Amino acid sequence: MNDNFGNLKLHLDSDISTHPRCKHGPTLLFSRHMGGTQGVVKNFYVCAAYRNRKDCDFYQEVGDKVTQARLFRLSEASKRFLANNDFGDSYKAVSDAREGKVDSDLEEDEEMEENVDTIADLAEDDLASEEENDAEDKESDVNGSEEVEAKESDLNGSEEVEAKKPPTVLKFCQDCGRASTPLCLIHDITKLSREDLDKPARILKAKSKESKEAQYFFSASTKEFLVDTIDSQGFTHVLCIGCPSVYECLPDTISSNSLLLDLDPRFLSFYNSKQFLWYNFFNGHFFNGENSSTIFRDFLISCDKLLILLDPPFGAKTELISHSLDRIIDQLEMFSISAKLSTMWVFPYYMERQLRQHRKDLVMSDYRVTYSDHIQFGAKEDAVKSGVRKLGSPVRLFTSIPLSVLQLPASEGYQLCAECRVWVAQENRHCDQCGECTSKDGRTYVHCDECKRCVKPTYTHCKLCQRCKLPEHKCVEGGVVVVKDKENIKKVVVEEKKFVGKRKSRKRNRHKREKIPKKC
Repeated sequence: MNDNFGNLKLHLDSDISTHPRCKHGPTLLFSRHMGGTQGVVKNFYVCAAYRNRKDCDFYQEVGDKVTQARLFRLSEASKRFLANNDFGDSYKAVSDAREGKVDSDLEEDEEMEENVDTIADLAEDDLASEEENDAEDKESDVNGSEEVEAKESDLNGSEEVEAKKPPTVLKFCQDCGRASTPLCLIHDITKLSREDLDKPARILKAKSKESKEAQYFFSASTKEFLVDTIDSQGFTHVLCIGCPSVYECLPDTISSNSLLLDLDPRFLSFYNSKQFLWYNFFNGHFFNGENSSTIFRDFLISCDKLLILLDPPFGAKTELISHSLDRIIDQLEMFSISAKLSTMWVFPYYMERQLRQHRKDLVMSDYRVTYSDHIQFGAKEDAVKSGVRKLGSPVRLFTSIPLSVLQLPASEGYQLCAECRVWVAQENRHCDQCGECTSKDGRTYVHCDECKRCVKPTYTHCKLCQRCKLPEHKCVEGGVVVVKDKENIKKVVVEEKKFVGKRKSRKRNRHKREKIPKKC
């Protein structure tokens, strides 16, 4: 594997159907070269969905004997996991709310809240009248009348705002991730309107742990661009893998022929089995078994002009994402011969080299993908204000759609390059020597005659390295590091790292440990 940095390697040539299973489906096979010991390689299976052992503690070395007791514990854990993620009752409550069947308890709660608001308004009116009487004693009658008119206008304005607020049809528990029950008294409750039921990504709190789901929802501008692109390109079917905020914004003519795949089971409360499938993308596992596999197969058979929209976790291995995408493409070719496929893969621009090693058919567009409630990957204005990223979001679209027909929004500063005939960012200038628009990170690159390519504007050409680098860097010539100062240049010999043996474990927090007195 060219993309396996360090001593940890992922083996995708192994038959995943023969791998042991955790509660998230078949596991993945990794190998690790043990530091300090020559020639020792440890092969082991771990969860395909989560990297952190706190999220899934499955670990099994190749060749370990698996007892019947361990198999039983794994089976019971899978059953409990599926039982805890049964959203049948929640989906029924959402369906009843869509049909206008409001729960009697919800009506009682609303009446109680109205009574409380009425009492609070009366108390405010009494307090306001007392203040007005005091003001009349101190000030003139003209000033008092003006204050009364201002307060009446404020009250009328607040009543109009409350009247515009849509009625509540369902209470949703953010802690449980489902429709509220009597057990959710002290939980985080969100009141949902009829419109909210059709856009769950707008009201669900994102699971934004980087080592887990790493879930963020697209911003309004990105959703609008993607939906407009889907419509203008004439796609008849859309397969959204981890893009719920786009799926819920699709037009009715396209959403009826589209499907959402995601690892988050909370969407089971809002969508039926023909709209959403609970799916582990990295091992191809459907949590609801053969029924979901059949629905997915029928969806692929019906496809005509399909777009696969993919937004994977950025911390996942690129070869694993590409391998999982190939699995779906192979299934499409097996079930539908006439289907035309296009792909959109959302990924940072600095991962272009790794991505292109596995996906030669994808090219990077200049469009900046932004996310809502994300400091680094949000809008450029918000990133500049926070001081995190001056160049805006580094996330881009890698697509198989020809860039010549992928029109970017001019309202966001994108323009058509007259030479390339490709829509690019306004900072991306065409280079006559290179014959293309070369900018990657949002800055205008400059051409280096020695390197014969465009580089970042902060780089300068180094004659020792024979390439462009930052002005303050360490030049390497063979096994010698050249440290450049303002006055002189000195050379330091770099010695190769040698592992003498296994490194001794460090005794951390020794000063915090209490010494146990010896027995007399």
